[in-house]
Amino acid sequence: MTAGMPAERVAEILLRAGYRRIDPPLRIAGLEFDIAAAFVGVGHSADLVVIGDMAAHGERKVVQQIEGIARALDVMRSHRPLTTVIIGPRPVGKTLETLSQVGRILPVEEALDPAELRDQLAVLLPLELPATLSAERDLGAIETLALPDEPLAEELVVASKLGEAAVRERFHGALNSVFETDDARDDSNGTEA
Repeated sequence: MTAGMPAERVAEILLRAGYRRIDPPLRIAGLEFDIAAAFVGVGHSADLVVIGDMAAHGERKVVQQIEGIARALDVMRSHRPLTTVIIGPRPVGKTLETLSQVGRILPVEEALDPAELRDQLAVLLPLELPATLSAERDLGAIETLALPDEPLAEELVVASKLGEAAVRERFHGALNSVFETDDARDDSNGTEA
């Protein structure tokens, strides 16, 4: 296994998730950074994701590069969060402390199993919802909905076709009428609220 393979496995997952790869070397504020790979989130994420390969480049060089990137982002007043994916030996002690002060760290070590690697990178990936188990549980697939014999339930379903605001307005109206009825009852009994 070559040193570039673990970084390429991470890169493949990020590219499939919609991240855009930045051509090496990474350039920020006129400085160049020699890192394994860098990605920018588009759409769902604003992260700058940097891959640091401890096994190929060494702990000291990776830490220096990540600290330099963080400083350059600060100089540029960037609002992009910095996430560092660490490949190779898991950072510990002073290295872990230094890296965690400048951004989020995701150590993936040498994850060979693609499912395990996806799990370790899950915080960077869009949420994948499972398919519904049956059409019976999908209310949108049902032609008619069995409602309780309650006029409010039917009114809320009708309002739902007009949107969230209509449902909210109808629901609040129903709540207000209950409180108004209670207030009127208290007033007719001669009690004060």
